[in-house]
Amino acid sequence: MVDYSELKKKFKAKKPVSRSAKTKAAVKAIAREYEMKKADLGLGAPTFRRGPLFYGLIIVLLVVLGALIIPGITSGSLTMGKKRIERNDLMARKAMNSLSVALGRYKFHVGDYPTTEEGLAVLAYRKPEELRKIRRAHKGWDGPYVDHIVNDPWGRPYVYETRPEGGHPILYSKGPDGRAGTLDDVLPDQLSFEQAFRDTSWTNHWAPAELRGYVVAPDEATRKRVEASMKKYD
Repeated sequence: MVDYSELKKKFKAKKPVSRSAKTKAAVKAIAREYEMKKADLGLGAPTFRRGPLFYGLIIVLLVVLGALIIPGITSGSLTMGKKRIERNDLMARKAMNSLSVALGRYKFHVGDYPTTEEGLAVLAYRKPEELRKIRRAHKGWDGPYVDHIVNDPWGRPYVYETRPEGGHPILYSKGPDGRAGTLDDVLPDQLSFEQAFRDTSWTNHWAPAELRGYVVAPDEATRKRVEASMKKYD
């Protein structure tokens, strides 16, 4: 009789696999196949190890962000500077128009613009003890036409000169660069010199003899009556 005991010890019989174990194994196999398919389609989240490559990518990212942020900060500061320059330019333009209107009113009363030597100072407020002197020197003067004369927003005097050929005087600011004849010079609107003559509602005074063509009147009927009465003086 053959003894199989030694063979049985050497080749042990496999334990029967339960149905639940088979189900679990099948689920695991399906899960593995799903992960493989997802990896093939590129749907799996990549994993990075914090090695030299990882820190190299961080450095590159910081450099790119810096290149994007720094120009924005610089342009912001330039924008602030531009706004500051525009504000000064606006102030200079307002001053130009105010001075040109004041010069027009001075001419309305006196008959001509101040000379170059007199400058813009003759428009300004005068102390009571100076009024008689200036009215004697400038017949018809009825100022002040401005409170006081100040420098332009860049701290420089406004340029004022009369023209030998007559007409509107030269009046301007040299602008931020402080040089005459450059593109940033600030000039007044030439029509503002004539504003005192186009609209005489600012004064109730009669015009001097050389300006009798401009009649201040509350209505058209009064204007015609005054013009008719003034013809005998022409």
